[in-house]
Amino acid sequence: MKKSFKLFLLALCAVFACLAFTGCSSPTTTPEPSMPVTPEPPVTYIGSKTPTETKAVGDIVFTDGSASPYNDELTDEQKAAAIAVIFYVGDENDTLGAKTLGVGLITERTNCMGLQWCLSDAVAYNSWDYAKNMDDGKANTDEIAGLSDYGDGTKYPAFKFCRDYTAKGFTTNWYLPAYNELKMLNASLTEVGNALNSLDKENPYPTYRYFSSTREYTANQYRNIAMAFYFKDEEYLQHLTFRKDQYKYVCAIHTF
Repeated sequence: MKKSFKLFLLALCAVFACLAFTGCSSPTTTPEPSMPVTPEPPVTYIGSKTPTETKAVGDIVFTDGSASPYNDELTDEQKAAAIAVIFYVGDENDTLGAKTLGVGLITERTNCMGLQWCLSDAVAYNSWDYAKNMDDGKANTDEIAGLSDYGDGTKYPAFKFCRDYTAKGFTTNWYLPAYNELKMLNASLTEVGNALNSLDKENPYPTYRYFSSTREYTANQYRNIAMAFYFKDEEYLQHLTFRKDQYKYVCAIHTF
């Protein structure tokens, strides 16, 4: 009897011990208070189109890469921040392929006229081996800049002007357009002119002859000839050629 009672007490103690163990909660760590998260301020752009948004012919590009249509009512701040006007937007099936091109806004004639394609003692003067691309002025410009005598660009004034062109936020990769790029600029001349007017800038293109970066390719007996473009109405479009050491207008363009 005594032995049974002892066994009963032991069993009862075991039950209470088990209940006590399962009923105790494990110690918990008080979480550190979380720091308040400050939301990022929304990004604001100068133009109504973000830098990654598809642009249209006639859009004005600003220093932050954003853009606005030329017929938007522009503020003084936007006018001061304008760097280029879009003149070509194409896909892989279009003349120049899938790219967006804008022309720089140095329009004063004193800054972009009177420049030679190259000097008469330059390597590329009496050669048709360089700058043969009709569609890609960047390729032509890079090729000329890689010549042994390019140096600081003094012997290639038109190319130097474009490579040195600086627009707030876009200080590199400007180039002298190829012949067909100038043709596309001519095709968009109405929109470009309207955009320049909205920026209170003159339109220097009509009736002036501009050097392309493309050397002459149809008359190989004249190695010192480069192709140029005469901006006029469609009925007056002309394929012009001039000696590389003559003085013509130039413009700098950029991809966007």
